[in-house]
Amino acid sequence: MRPTIVLSAMGILGMALAAGCGGQDIGASSAKAKPLDGPIVIGMAVARSGFAASYDLGPSRGAELAVADINAHGGVLGHRLELRYGDTKSDRALGTTVGIDLLSHGAKVMLVTCDFDLGSPAAIAATGKNVVAVSPCAGSSQFGVPTLGRLAYSLGTESAAGATNVAQFAYDQGYRKAYLWRDPSVTHTKETCAAFESRFGSQPQAKVVGSDTIQQKDTSFAGQIARLRKSGADVLELCSYNPGAATALRQLRAAGLDIPVTSHVGMDGSYWLKGVPNLKNFYYDAFGSLYGDDPRASVNDFFARYKAKFGEPAVTSFALTGYATVQVIAKAIETAQTTDGAALAKAIDGLGSYQTIAGPTGFSVKQHIVTDRPAVIMGVEGGRGKPVATYAGGRKTAEG
Repeated sequence: MRPTIVLSAMGILGMALAAGCGGQDIGASSAKAKPLDGPIVIGMAVARSGFAASYDLGPSRGAELAVADINAHGGVLGHRLELRYGDTKSDRALGTTVGIDLLSHGAKVMLVTCDFDLGSPAAIAATGKNVVAVSPCAGSSQFGVPTLGRLAYSLGTESAAGATNVAQFAYDQGYRKAYLWRDPSVTHTKETCAAFESRFGSQPQAKVVGSDTIQQKDTSFAGQIARLRKSGADVLELCSYNPGAATALRQLRAAGLDIPVTSHVGMDGSYWLKGVPNLKNFYYDAFGSLYGDDPRASVNDFFARYKAKFGEPAVTSFALTGYATVQVIAKAIETAQTTDGAALAKAIDGLGSYQTIAGPTGFSVKQHIVTDRPAVIMGVEGGRGKPVATYAGGRKTAEG
């Protein structure tokens, strides 16, 4: 086991122990909460098959690494953490069934799919039973208090925050005429395009010169490509996800358009790049670089450990948020001294700017999704991603 991550993880766990031993008042709910008994079961209502499996695999394995690290140092309040899986098969309709089944098998906290539309059914099943539900990387603003209530959280960066960073990056690169390809099939992509349009269009001498709708079921994008070609745009914002996004990109490049393309964290990863040979001039925001060249040594060490543990490299940076989710859960349980949903939520809300492997992560009573985490902007050249800049809050904070 590499020491860098272990020290980081257990340093955070140590702070949690200190907070828990300080006798923090967690409200009336703690008096009614049952004491911990046996292992602390974390239900994993995630996609193990279907199109969303590529998004959920990394966070699940990241969570496994965190659980192993914490258990190796005594667990949480002397109790081991245990992950118990249920496969939603990338089917929204199965989310509720899988969530209920995991609750019946003792889940005290629930992790759900990295998307609001697919993850919310299992989250609702959990919160309805006073169990905290967390998506490691859902970006939709709906994954929070107004829609899902006080017990639902996402460790993902809010879609609008990510899109604002990407839009500012595009402007800083010198692009002034943007075209949008909008995929309306999920909330995240709709929010991404709206935020990109707002930020980019507000910049001096910049404008969105047109947009088109694209669908996951589309097999030809000839019409959209022709209209893009005529628009005079110097950058395309692709608000979609795979497999449809890769098909659209492949046809775009096959048509001879080398226009720079920006996108979002949902396009992170190496698993799809072979489907668009020699892709270049493609940019997106990520939680970190999985290629060993992230600006943070701790992230590079994490992905080295991931490869050593699972026998293959990570295919998305979402693994970071899986690890971070368990860090947050462990600290909150230590602080609250219980897995009772109301008390646990109060502890999570009180984290402040809490440092995790994925970067600073903070919540409040009204904000249950991350809005201010730095994003690594990745550029794809020759079928491989590379960090080109770091942005936070809509401004560049570092090169590379």
